[in-house]
Amino acid sequence: MHVIQYGLMELRCEAAQSIVSVKWSDDLSVESPQFLQTIVFLFAIIQEKQVTNLLINSGLPAGGVLTEDVIQRFIQHIPGTPLKRIAILESADYLWDNNLYQVISLLTTTYRLPIAVKVTKSRAACLEWFSIP
Repeated sequence: MHVIQYGLMELRCEAAQSIVSVKWSDDLSVESPQFLQTIVFLFAIIQEKQVTNLLINSGLPAGGVLTEDVIQRFIQHIPGTPLKRIAILESADYLWDNNLYQVISLLTTTYRLPIAVKVTKSRAACLEWFSIP
């Protein structure tokens, strides 16, 4: 496993299973310019490492809503990735989890992307889902 720290974001790359786990600091607002920079970096890593499984761990969300700039980055970059599955690890904020799930699901449906999205209760459940062919 290879760990990359980028600002207030941590990436754990597991090449054998083509998984990147991403976690942001609880102090980082999704409305901040720093969050947008982490999204740009995340997609660069996904492309560079040809990642097919993404595990999102938002920890204790610091509030805010996804900005238009962040959503535009998703729209620009998700279609060109090799992603097949995106798992959202359940956080203490159900509304945040649901919002994130809805945004990603809308993008995958609108652009007819072959990416499955799921909210899971634990990292183990995410890894189990990723292991299904």
